[in-house]
Amino acid sequence: MDELISSLVPPKQQAHAQRLLNDPGSRNLIRQQLSRLADDNAGLVPQNSFSWILCKLTTFGAEETDTLRIYQAFLSQLNQLGVLCRLLSGEGAHCKYDPPAAVANRITIGLGLFYEQAARRHQRHAAPSPHFYQQMAISCFAVTGYKTIASQLPEWLEFLRSNFVSPRP
Repeated sequence: MDELISSLVPPKQQAHAQRLLNDPGSRNLIRQQLSRLADDNAGLVPQNSFSWILCKLTTFGAEETDTLRIYQAFLSQLNQLGVLCRLLSGEGAHCKYDPPAAVANRITIGLGLFYEQAARRHQRHAAPSPHFYQQMAISCFAVTGYKTIASQLPEWLEFLRSNFVSPRP
């Protein structure tokens, strides 16, 4: 987060921004403001940082624990983009069901960022429908104690699509 503050906030206001970030009562507000500043100054956002993802996620307006849970899902899938929307891991005789938290992560990011690919796999390759996966993710979030995310998952998925996926020309 320090790199975002140093890149986006004027030098005279950086200490104040850091204090607000450290205060639990204003943490989400400063993250939302950093997200707006990053949107206005896209060329200044450090490309080797994922802090801007957290800032952008706070603009959804959820509680901090739910926002951090979606952020954790995002980060957990950065190196797993080839296996999105799966309930199982492994191959052949070594295939096993993944824990609900891992399935929730995979499906949320899979449908949030790659919905069209999931729909295409359903139409062309008889894969389960995106709706099936969405219901599975809702169940997984509920089982792992994130009932608010479970009830708001369609809105979270739409938020991810509209904020992290480039519109098609």
